[in-house]
Amino acid sequence: MHPGASFIGREELHAVERVLKSKSLYRFYGPHFMNVTGEFEADMRAYFTRRYAIAVTSGTAALHTALVGLGIGKGDEVILPTYCWVACPDAVVATGARPTLADVDDTLTLDPEDVARRVTKKTRAIVAVHMRGVPADLSGLRRVAKQHGLFLVEDVAQGAGGSYKGKKLGSYGDVATCSFQLNKMITAGEGGAILTDERRTYERSLMFHDVGTPYRGFSGKGARLEIEPFPGVNYRMNELSAAVLKEQLKKLDMLVEKIRANKLKVEKGISGTAGIEFRRLNDPQGEIGVSLVFFVKTPEQAREFKAALAAENITTPSGAYPGVGYDPSVNDGHVFAHWGHIFPGMSRLMKEHEQTLGLLSRAVHLDISPLLSEEDVQDNIDAVKKVAEAIL
Repeated sequence: MHPGASFIGREELHAVERVLKSKSLYRFYGPHFMNVTGEFEADMRAYFTRRYAIAVTSGTAALHTALVGLGIGKGDEVILPTYCWVACPDAVVATGARPTLADVDDTLTLDPEDVARRVTKKTRAIVAVHMRGVPADLSGLRRVAKQHGLFLVEDVAQGAGGSYKGKKLGSYGDVATCSFQLNKMITAGEGGAILTDERRTYERSLMFHDVGTPYRGFSGKGARLEIEPFPGVNYRMNELSAAVLKEQLKKLDMLVEKIRANKLKVEKGISGTAGIEFRRLNDPQGEIGVSLVFFVKTPEQAREFKAALAAENITTPSGAYPGVGYDPSVNDGHVFAHWGHIFPGMSRLMKEHEQTLGLLSRAVHLDISPLLSEEDVQDNIDAVKKVAEAIL
C-alpha cells in the first residue's frame, strides 16, 4: 500500500536528474543552485492555503519541530490519541514534555469528550491525528482547545489530500505536520513538512530545524528572523527529496480521487452485510479512503475474519493487511499498548483505556489501493461477504 510510490514516473526521474546535473544537492546553496526545496515549500503553502511551510527530513522531525515551534518543552503536557504512530509520543518526549493519552471513539480518532477530561493545568497542546485517512473531529477538538487555551496540532501524515467541512486537512491547526515516508499518500522515501500561519511559530521552527542558525532569512524573501537565537538540530530536507516531492504533490488529488472511488465501490458492495458495522466518519466527503474499517461483535471474530480474508487471497504484499486494529499477539507501533518504553505502568493504562482497546480489537481493516482493478474490487466484496456468512 504505497500510493505515491506506485505512481512514480518520468516526472520524478527527470526532476532528480536535473538536481544531480546541477551538482547542488544541498538546500541552501551549490555551484548551480536551483532552490527546489524552496519551490516545494511554496507549492505546499499554496496547496494547503497556509502562510508558511518548512520542508524537513521526516514526519517525526516535523512533529518535533512543530512542538518546539509552539514553545512546548519541559514541564508541559501534550494530549494525543491512544491510536496513532509511535512517532507522536516520541516527538513529545523529544521536546522534554510529557505525553498524555486520550481515547479514540468509533471513528478511531481522538474522542473530544475524553480529551476534555484529560486536560490539566500543565496541558499545552492537543495532537489531532487523521488516522488511516479519516478526519478527526476538528470542530470538537477546536472547542476543547479554545475553552482551555491550548494549541491544536494537526498530524496529517495519514490524511494528506483529505478535507474537513470543505477545507484541506492541515489548514485547521495552529500548526500542522506532514509525512512523506513510503507508506504515505506522496513520498520521497522519507521527508516531512510543517505548516502554520503564525510568524513566531514559523520562526522558531525554522531556527530549530536549521541547527539554531540565527542568520537564515525567510526562503526567497531575505527577511531576518525576529526571535532570539536558541539551539536546534539538523532536520533540513535536501534538494533530491524536494525534487521528488514537488512532482508527487502534483499527483495527490488524482491519487485521492482514485482511492476514494475504489473505497466507495467496496463499501457499497458489502453494505448491508449482516454482522458488520462501518467505522463512523466525522466527514464522509473528506476522508481520503485509504482504508475501509468495519467492526464485528467480538475480538475473536475479528481475528478469525482477518485470517479467513487472507485465506481468500485478500492481502497486501507485506502481509500487514487485512488487519485487526489491536491484536495482542501482533506488535504494532500504532497502538498505545505497545508503547511500554514510553509509558510506565502499562497494565494500569490498558485498564484506563478499555474504550480504545475494545474498539480496536473488533476493527477489521481493509487496505484500499489506487491500483485496484474492477476485478480486485469485486474480489474484496465477494471475500468479505463469503467470510461474513461463514463466521458472523
